[in-house]
Amino acid sequence: MNDSIDLKRVRHLVLLGEELHFSRAAERANLSQTAFSRSIQSLEADLGVRLFDRDTRSVALTAAGRQILARARELLSCAGRLSAEAEHIANAEGGELTFGAGMMAANLYVQDALIELRRSIPRLVVKVEVNHWHHLMHHLEQEHIEFFVAYSSERISDPRFSITRLPAQPAAIACRRDHPLAKQEAPVTLQQMAEYPWSSVIFNESLPDRLRAVLDLPTDVPIPLAFSCNDLKLLRETTLASDTLLLTWRAWLEDDLHSGAVVDLDSRLRPALPPGMLQVDSAIVCHAGRTLSPIARRAIELIIASANRLAPG
Repeated sequence: MNDSIDLKRVRHLVLLGEELHFSRAAERANLSQTAFSRSIQSLEADLGVRLFDRDTRSVALTAAGRQILARARELLSCAGRLSAEAEHIANAEGGELTFGAGMMAANLYVQDALIELRRSIPRLVVKVEVNHWHHLMHHLEQEHIEFFVAYSSERISDPRFSITRLPAQPAAIACRRDHPLAKQEAPVTLQQMAEYPWSSVIFNESLPDRLRAVLDLPTDVPIPLAFSCNDLKLLRETTLASDTLLLTWRAWLEDDLHSGAVVDLDSRLRPALPPGMLQVDSAIVCHAGRTLSPIARRAIELIIASANRLAPG
């Protein structure tokens, strides 16, 4: 086997692994289909292993191809970080950073970090994907982002990833100020809350179970989650214009709570929820055993500092 690896052909392997279609992959590589096919065949010959099963109608990764595809993505990512680090060393005013952020992280932590990065590295190019945990995890696996920071109620045991937990943020159960539960003089009960529709930012697939736990609902009682989306403005307007109860992190609604436009029902709930029930956890996730680019390391430092400043108490 030839020990000289051509990164262009490795990139072609990744493109075909993503598309499983020679014509589309060749188009993304800006090559003719014939030239692209020769590149894949040449790589298979050099590696001494068949990477794809193909016929006139389909393309599929072989078992060996799936294993090598993961290494190919890692190799391209390392090469990209090498170039970025060299550029950063040669020119401290440039570089590129690509990472992901959940809605809460984007709302609370990322803005200050980006402002400081742009101030200290004026020519920095930043790409931030705002999405929820599972999408960001998938894109990290695909080497599309270098790290991400997002909500997580999960404990990841996958040794491929390094997890840095951030301080939990207080959550709120918010409603409009003239909501029936906000206007009643008697304390609010969980049973009353369960009678109303609920909304929330899309955190991850565990959200319905979290809401069931908050409301202490039996497993045979339907969860009243009526609306979820990743548009904060839409969630806010829906809360102000309906009887929907909004489960979210408190800091986002601080201005509305201060003005009285919305009310946090948690303080009116009796009996009170157990400590820690109404909080939102988040974490920074990156590949384990990898050396992050200098810019990524600096961004993570700033995000952690921002999270610590906003930590309760």
